[in-house]
Amino acid sequence: KQWYQRRVRGLKKVADFLFTPAINALRDYKDVFVEAGKKAVKQPIKTCIYTTLAVTGGVVSYYAPTEADFRASSLRHHHRLILISERIRNKNSEQFIDATRKLEREGRLSFASLGLISVVYESYIDPDTREFGKVFMKPRLAEYLDRIVDVGFLGEWYYMSRAMVDYDINDEEFV
Repeated sequence: KQWYQRRVRGLKKVADFLFTPAINALRDYKDVFVEAGKKAVKQPIKTCIYTTLAVTGGVVSYYAPTEADFRASSLRHHHRLILISERIRNKNSEQFIDATRKLEREGRLSFASLGLISVVYESYIDPDTREFGKVFMKPRLAEYLDRIVDVGFLGEWYYMSRAMVDYDINDEEFV
């Protein structure tokens, strides 16, 4: 009978160790939600504004494009340009896509997701010497801004879509 009681006491200690913090946290969250509900009733306009901002931020961050989206978009636009004759291609579109594809082939494109937006930027560091560059190169913010290749928001890449407007119209052809 003693070994059974010791085992039950041991299991009770383990259960207390595991479940007591979880139960306390649930009680705290319950109190927080009850207080938030009371404040929401007292200040409905403020609650609507905060809820709208939170939902909007959640939707925007959910639809922020990824690095794979950038690569797919770059390839898709490259294929669109290849399908049309060189004589009617927009030179700005061609230059932007060619520069982007070149940086991608060289491994010099870096991607950063900032929650609401995504940024693709050019890294001056050769991929083979990336560790050396991290230690000895500390670029300033102005240098980072100059190296931005594209900014993604709500599933679209801003500079790429702007460069691809009228990609099949050569402006120089009519001059």
